Amino acid sequence: MTVQELVAHFPEIPADLHVEPLLTEFADAFDDPLRAAQKPSACSKEHTVGNQYYLKLIGPMDIYRYGLFARERVLEDLGKLLAAYREAPEACLENLAPAGNAE
Repeated sequence: MTVQELVAHFPEIPADLHVEPLLTEFADAFDDPLRAAQKPSACSKEHTVGNQYYLKLIGPMDIYRYGLFARERVLEDLGKLLAAYREAPEACLENLAPAGNAE
């Protein structure tokens, strides 16, 4: 997934993050989970795998959009997620959607 595809699919990603080099690596590394990610309904009692992907991958950027996270925190979180992916890609992807989620 390219950054352009990512921000088109998730317009809630703030514009000031679109040019961040981390976002390019993020879009590439998490291509499949990002394509499956779906924002959960406000009244969801159970989260699907797609909801978990959204909450872990896009959620922090969405929270930043509302001014509830600092930009630095979001970039740090993205950096940590990418570092975990570089170290152990399969384990990182498995941790995005823990077992026991609704399908």
